[in-house]
Amino acid sequence: MWQMLLKFSYLLKLYRKMKITDTMRNTNRNIWSRRLAFQAIYSWSINPCDIKELEAIFESDENFKKSDGDYFRDIVRGVIDNIDTIDNSIKKKSRIDIKNINMVELSIIRCYVYEIIYNKKIAKQILISEYIKLATKFGGQDSYKFINAFLDNFETIEK
Repeated sequence: MWQMLLKFSYLLKLYRKMKITDTMRNTNRNIWSRRLAFQAIYSWSINPCDIKELEAIFESDENFKKSDGDYFRDIVRGVIDNIDTIDNSIKKKSRIDIKNINMVELSIIRCYVYEIIYNKKIAKQILISEYIKLATKFGGQDSYKFINAFLDNFETIEK
């Protein structure tokens, strides 16, 4: 019993010493920004609407306060404003016709391509990891495999 109390006491001391840094906070905010931006692009892909209207819908989402609003808007506006260039890049680098790519997967790829070509603020490996997580959470059973292969291939071709 006393060993268990010692372990608990030790863990409690570690917890109290652990500080959440601005970097940790910003990383989490970026994850939420990407998640909401992907969802906004998916929504826009299915039902095109005005960017301001789209942003307003997602800004009212309870999870929006967890995100970086500027980063969210940057991705959403960037993808929509550059959709032709982004889709052409996807067409050039995909073995599958863009019309045959599942809309969830296509929305994830569009966000990734925007960030790689235009944003360039986040390291490629971090983006690949985060977008694969989105595919795992929101895509079909093997969606993450397709996303992983495409993003790896896209990164290789871009070098």
